[in-house]
Amino acid sequence: MAHKKTPENSSNLAGGEFTGADEARLLDERITRYGVAHTRSQAMLEHLRKTPSEATIKTAASLASCGNYLHFREYFTVGKVRLHSATFCKQHLVCPLCGIRRGAKALGAYLTRWQVIQEERPDLRPYLLTLTVKNGPDLEERQSHLAKSLRRLMDRRRYFNAGTRGAPWTELCKAEGAVYTLELTNKGNGWHPHCHMIILATSQPSQTDLSTEWHKITGDSMVVDCRPILGDPVEGFMEVFKYAVKFSDLTLADNWHAAQILKGKRLLNSFGLFRGVEIPDSLLDEPLDGLPYLDRFYRYLGDSYQPASIRE
Repeated sequence: MAHKKTPENSSNLAGGEFTGADEARLLDERITRYGVAHTRSQAMLEHLRKTPSEATIKTAASLASCGNYLHFREYFTVGKVRLHSATFCKQHLVCPLCGIRRGAKALGAYLTRWQVIQEERPDLRPYLLTLTVKNGPDLEERQSHLAKSLRRLMDRRRYFNAGTRGAPWTELCKAEGAVYTLELTNKGNGWHPHCHMIILATSQPSQTDLSTEWHKITGDSMVVDCRPILGDPVEGFMEVFKYAVKFSDLTLADNWHAAQILKGKRLLNSFGLFRGVEIPDSLLDEPLDGLPYLDRFYRYLGDSYQPASIRE
């Protein structure tokens, strides 16, 4: 993959054995990231309390108890740390802490499937495909436009591969499997929904041809980026499994508005060889059974997590 600065939100999702974030030596960095995320959650909590309604009151009640403490277990004989218990609100569209944990779970599940696919199909290579639509002031309209455009592109692939008469070829037909997520930003130039997709193919889809296809479908965008993922695939996969909404780009008011528009919508999809991957519902880490451990407790105080105690 061409050298590219890893997005801040993406690096926050480093988790599990794939990235080494469960190493005991990195616990302080992990706690710091979680603290920054929880601080944003607390800011959202205060924002919602100032604008009481049935929706904000319900969301605020869950946010109020989310992430106030974290219980880790350090398996000192192997230098690993796992998050053993915590209270999560699971409202990833307004809570960055839950967004981090949700993304890490998805990352681990799909990387595990990729490892299996690699053994069975060593001829396949992963590519990172990004599809955008033109910015606009109406989030609901722009999000719907992106979703409908993606469905049209997927339908072209499905109909052609099924041998439907008259179905046009698309470069996406080269993909034998894919997983993709929808992401949302707003940097002051309007709402910018876009799609990040990991596709598996024996040869790289033509970015030029995809751009032409995408412009015909959307009518307003030919901005497409398709690049191979070289070396460690984690960086490319993290680009897909980061936050659905980019909290750092949104005001609290815009964040809440986006959460209402995206609520209930399926933001992660897959097809082909990636279909059927199950993402664990629990946001906790899997324990390392049978190994001795130390219990480490952290409580959120002020604007960061502070150690509470250590117990064998």
